[in-house]
Amino acid sequence: MKSHSQGKEIKSVIAIGNPIVDIVANIEKDAIDKYKLAWGQTVFANDENIGIYEELEKKPEVTYVPGGSIQNSLRVCSWCLQMNNTSKAKKKVTMLGCTGDDPYRQKIIDALKENGVTPLLQIEKEASTSRCAVAVQDKERCLVPQIKASNLLNQEFVDEHMKEILSHEALIIEGYFLIERFEICKGLVEKFKEQGKPVILALSAVFCVNAHRDEMLEIANQADIIFCNMEECEALAGEKGENYSDTFLIAHKKLSKIGRHLIVTCGSRGVFVSKYNYEEERLDFVLQGFPTFIKKSEIVDLNGAGDAFLGGYISQWMRGKSVNVCCKAGNSASGVIIKNVGCTFDKNVVLDFQD
Repeated sequence: MKSHSQGKEIKSVIAIGNPIVDIVANIEKDAIDKYKLAWGQTVFANDENIGIYEELEKKPEVTYVPGGSIQNSLRVCSWCLQMNNTSKAKKKVTMLGCTGDDPYRQKIIDALKENGVTPLLQIEKEASTSRCAVAVQDKERCLVPQIKASNLLNQEFVDEHMKEILSHEALIIEGYFLIERFEICKGLVEKFKEQGKPVILALSAVFCVNAHRDEMLEIANQADIIFCNMEECEALAGEKGENYSDTFLIAHKKLSKIGRHLIVTCGSRGVFVSKYNYEEERLDFVLQGFPTFIKKSEIVDLNGAGDAFLGGYISQWMRGKSVNVCCKAGNSASGVIIKNVGCTFDKNVVLDFQD
């Protein structure tokens, strides 16, 4: 089976989302207690825990990694395409977003370029770059995100760079960002669809679908490919079917009549890709892509696995590969990511995605 492009290569993609810098370092348990945090939790920055950033940044081993869902996916996509700042790969992967005018901005830009991702980032002088403290101890970690400039991308910047944006052959929308800058996302989707270019939507989280259902459905109805996990798929469908296929069927029926792929990750069950035939009112197919086997003892961090799957899948979709190969790429990339803390990888490792 062919991917949505039916063998046609996609030379360039641009994604719109939240540029965030992850500040990663090991930390002692008493520091976690001091800031009233807990391992395994995500707690947004507040007056009680704001000191965690300084605590991590004074560590000699602190690292800075471009974070945020869509940046994770783009870095993985570029890695799977074997792109970097010296690569001759004939592909282009671009990140569209907003940062503050501070040292974090440059850390994001440098890291994106090193991984072969082109930054197209507005500078918002009145806000600092969004960041996330990632406190680590052995296999435990806790996250303290602080979202600021990444939510402030404006229409003026988008209009100023519209020619460059529309030079890309596909658009990826991050659900987290969609709920913050819906009108910008809607406008870009309309322009890409007018030019007959594919639109990809990542639902991102159940609350994005439930709390912003009208906006999410409006973009989903235009999307050629939708990425989500099973819980997000059920939220999109508005109900849970008797089995997986039934839920996919309900979700497809809720959407406009275009031949889209619904791609649903299901953890250890792998991934399901489905397409609905509106004329015959049936699913054309449901393909299951099985995950890469990873020993439980090797699993370090499951966060970022979905982002990595999207990145791996899109990398081979851009090459015009079959759905099967795209799923293999996504599963292989996820299998690497869950062995590390955060969405990190050795960019020199080459994954095998042969059919």
